Amino acid sequence: MKTLFPLFISIIFCTALSAQNPDSLEKLLSTELSKNERQEILIALCKTYRNSNPNAMRLYAEELIILSETDTLSNSYAWGQYYLGDYFYLIDDFDKTEQHLLSAYEIFHNNENKLGQLESSTSLANIYFLRDRYKTALNFAESSLDMAYDLENKAQQANLLALICDIYTYMERYNLAIQHCIQSLKIKEELQITQGKEITLNTIGLIYQEMGTYEKSKDYLLKALKLAKENGEPYNIATTHSNIGNYYLAIGKIDSALYSFKNAMEIDSAADDKTGLAYSFFDIGKIYQSKNVYNDALQYFENAKSLSKEQNMPELEARIGLETGDIYINKGNYQKAIIELKNSSTIAQKINSSSILKDTYQKLSRLYDKMGDKDNALIYMKLFMLESERKFKEENIRAIAEIEALYNIEKKEKEIGLLQRDNNIKELQAEQRSFFIIALSAGLFLLIILILILYNRNKLKTRANQALNEQNIAIQEQKEEIETQKEELTEKGNALADKNQQITDSITYAKQIQDSLLPQLPTIKEVLPDSFIFLKPRDIVSGDFYWFTRIEDKIAFALVDCTGHGVPGAFMTVLANSLLNQIVVETGITSPDLIVSLLDQKIQQNLHQQQLENANTDGLDISLVMLDKKRKKLEYTGAKIPLYIYRKNKIEAIKSDRFSVGSTQQENKVFTKKEIEYEAGDIIYLSSDGYQDQFGGPKNKKFMKKNFRNLLTKIGGLSMIEQKDQLEDNFIQWRGSNPQTDDILVIGLKLT
Repeated sequence: MKTLFPLFISIIFCTALSAQNPDSLEKLLSTELSKNERQEILIALCKTYRNSNPNAMRLYAEELIILSETDTLSNSYAWGQYYLGDYFYLIDDFDKTEQHLLSAYEIFHNNENKLGQLESSTSLANIYFLRDRYKTALNFAESSLDMAYDLENKAQQANLLALICDIYTYMERYNLAIQHCIQSLKIKEELQITQGKEITLNTIGLIYQEMGTYEKSKDYLLKALKLAKENGEPYNIATTHSNIGNYYLAIGKIDSALYSFKNAMEIDSAADDKTGLAYSFFDIGKIYQSKNVYNDALQYFENAKSLSKEQNMPELEARIGLETGDIYINKGNYQKAIIELKNSSTIAQKINSSSILKDTYQKLSRLYDKMGDKDNALIYMKLFMLESERKFKEENIRAIAEIEALYNIEKKEKEIGLLQRDNNIKELQAEQRSFFIIALSAGLFLLIILILILYNRNKLKTRANQALNEQNIAIQEQKEEIETQKEELTEKGNALADKNQQITDSITYAKQIQDSLLPQLPTIKEVLPDSFIFLKPRDIVSGDFYWFTRIEDKIAFALVDCTGHGVPGAFMTVLANSLLNQIVVETGITSPDLIVSLLDQKIQQNLHQQQLENANTDGLDISLVMLDKKRKKLEYTGAKIPLYIYRKNKIEAIKSDRFSVGSTQQENKVFTKKEIEYEAGDIIYLSSDGYQDQFGGPKNKKFMKKNFRNLLTKIGGLSMIEQKDQLEDNFIQWRGSNPQTDDILVIGLKLT
């Protein structure tokens, strides 16, 4: 009650003051007032001028701070900080806004001033939301909501629930977002508040659209449109029409989308809302672009661009450049496309928009690749990779962490084996020592007893018996101690066995992770039905893997041999697989030499090999093939892994480059592309060096490249299933009783 009473009085006094005319409040300042009364009037004036005259609010907030300087922990000083933060928010100086609001919040919190906490934490939630710091915004918004419940301020509860809904939407936690939006709507319905309700309905509609629940999305957007028309706010009506247009666009109803966007444009035009009009022109331009009506699209984009410059909307201007660049690419006017895309990247750099920069770099890289300008394609692909780095790490952190957690398992297995052997030796030594001690002690005591009996049998009989009894007890105790030691050693042995089993289970689970990264055989068989894959890891997991995808009209296939085998090798396969997906699938690059060059640079970057103090030389060898079935051509780039082609009962080896991918030990690397015309019935083979490096045979030597090539010539005329069986049978026969030397991967693809 001691806290609530002065707070209650303060609220009443401030409310009464703020209800007065600002002129009358300013007249009061010129009268004789106590310090507290003057502070309350200044607070009321700040609140009054908050929306109508920000400059006046700033002057009164600064006067309030000066008046309260003798007590910087008072609520009056905190309100001065709060309204000064509000001023900087209105002029878009968000750093100073955050600084003053945090100062206010801390004082209100220490003073247990719930009204001040509510106002300041709500403002902080909004500022952090605008700055894309969603977790911090959520913390302040939820704290504000708790205080709004404590103060039974239902209107503020509804607003905060809507804000939390927006935050969760941007965090892509859609279920939680919808829950908070619906709670906000319920409170507004209870209070019969209709103003702004359409905004929340729009948000729910957009969430359902993101989730692919289009019918619910449509229902909420139509409700929002009806309410927006009733409230008569042109901006909200136009925005809802625009959202409905995007809904129709998502479900493929292009003409309906165009109709909605034109409705939004007409409303924006009538209201002279140039900002809204710029977005409407942009949306309509995208519709005509999707219909390949490029001249109309360019006209709307030009109108949108003119307004975006006039209204200082750099982000929209940059996005217009992206779309315009695409149109010029489709029209074959590459020079204009380059001008538009470079202009977008310049704007994106100024406003620090990572997403637009990524898009422009990616488009420029693909455009230069299409033009045959490899150097510029590589430059812009590097820039794209740098912008994509954060996203790449987030997407792959879980898979890499699971493999990384197993990274040192093989070393631990050896340590555990040595520990188990040492424990066994110690157990035997302990048993021998115990037996020797018991035997020696027993012998000595028996000898003493015999001498005593000879000396004085009758006299010492009682003592001898007593000594024997004591010895028996000691022996029994030693026996029990030995048994206890045996039990402890047995438990340790069992624990070691359990740990070994856990390690094996973990590595087996790592194999499941690795297998899930490999392309599914049915997917490969759909495109290349006559093929085989012979994969035989040396350990449970492998450092060899294969990669497959379809890009445009081409089929990409790669065999990759990573440094090491077992768990360390498997760790490299996760990294390499992710990088290949990022380079090819996300960017659409189809030149194998460019793909391998980028892979080389990304391996060095991710393993920090470019740092002088880093001696890490891990990397990989690769054979990458790009098949173009329409032209009956294949493009090949190899890093220390050749390509074998079986044609007319002969094997031809296409030499690879002599560099590995990754590692900075080799300088001036240049990966080359070889283009080969193929005929129906040709077979291509890709193989790591594991098969040819296997020790065995009569003289226990390596299988060697020559024998491997002869084996391919021998089996080339068989069916692909028989070829795989022959490779496996020959390997088992050659290896004999020798352990497997390395991971083995051989792939055969028959071209049709």
